[in-house]
Amino acid sequence: MLLTMESKTAAAHKLEQLINHGRVKAGEVIDHVMNIQPADRLQSGASLSFDVAEDHSVQVSFADSMVGAIRLKLHRNAVQQMAQTTDLPIKFMDGLLNTPNLWAKELLAHNLRTVFANRFWKQRYLLRSIHGEVRGFLSDRYRRLDSRPIIEAFATEVQKKGALPYNGYVTDTKVAIQAIMPEVYEPVPGELVAYGLSLENSDFGNGALSVRAYLLRIWCSNLAITQEEMRQVHLGRRLDESMIYSQRTYELDAETTVSALRDVIGSQLNAESLHSRMDTIRAANATAVDPASAKETLKKLLLKSEADAVIDAYNSPDTYNLPAGNSTWRLSNAISWIAGKTEETERKLELMKVAGEVLPKPANRSAHSVAQVA
Repeated sequence: MLLTMESKTAAAHKLEQLINHGRVKAGEVIDHVMNIQPADRLQSGASLSFDVAEDHSVQVSFADSMVGAIRLKLHRNAVQQMAQTTDLPIKFMDGLLNTPNLWAKELLAHNLRTVFANRFWKQRYLLRSIHGEVRGFLSDRYRRLDSRPIIEAFATEVQKKGALPYNGYVTDTKVAIQAIMPEVYEPVPGELVAYGLSLENSDFGNGALSVRAYLLRIWCSNLAITQEEMRQVHLGRRLDESMIYSQRTYELDAETTVSALRDVIGSQLNAESLHSRMDTIRAANATAVDPASAKETLKKLLLKSEADAVIDAYNSPDTYNLPAGNSTWRLSNAISWIAGKTEETERKLELMKVAGEVLPKPANRSAHSVAQVA
């Protein structure tokens, strides 16, 4: 159904409201990154001791020449990384961590203390902590990337291209910030969308530095994050004490990353990339969904409860929150719709990526006209 000009104007106002609301969240991400930086400590396995604090949390302790003994609580992400490092079963470790009884925490501390003292005493590890809690237990080859100039460069470069801060997320171990072009596009009749870029990074080994494009269906705020345009893993030279405290090394690594980031932003926030994304929507809208194939795809990508919710949404008569018709575009939006209802931030972002994954991949092509709503 073709929309009236009044509806198109309303969509432009809706996008403006979304930007104004999301700008606050994006600002919170920037403030968090600028003001909260992890403390780094390089320790051997032999130097680590594990016990249970008075509040029944598991903690790691080690000697420090400046302040004496240091004791830090362990975040779940760090415990899972320890399990991967030591080949201890993650499910077993996670179960002990989540059991409130004292015996479970003591058993977890005993396992960690024993395995590091006897099997991994020679290895060195990078411990990254915030607020007295180890959130990353990482290899001594972990490449530290200063998030401050990276986030600052993202915010600055997207605005040079006309994009505005749109949204942001902060979890214990990851940040994400999104920027959006403040224009409304109609790639197929009745479907009003916007286009932007999303950046994610973790200072604690919970994912690489990643930049992806995304598509936003304006009426319902359904957002699909598409394939990666930039991915930088945190792997580098083996760290030593001098590198841990070298601000210059930190700055040089960040400069290289910022340069690559600027190039990616320039290549994605341009007319050719925009037209390619609009072609993706056209192709998705024209591609019919095979129910059996779609169910198998959802089973592979989603939890059962999520897949069931997506199927229910797809089969519903709703043509406001989802596009009309039996199409891949509707399926993608059904996934995005469920993502929007998901409270856990990291899972929300993952579901948005699944919504982008089911869309056709954009092809490299020369630009052509796209219906832009004034």
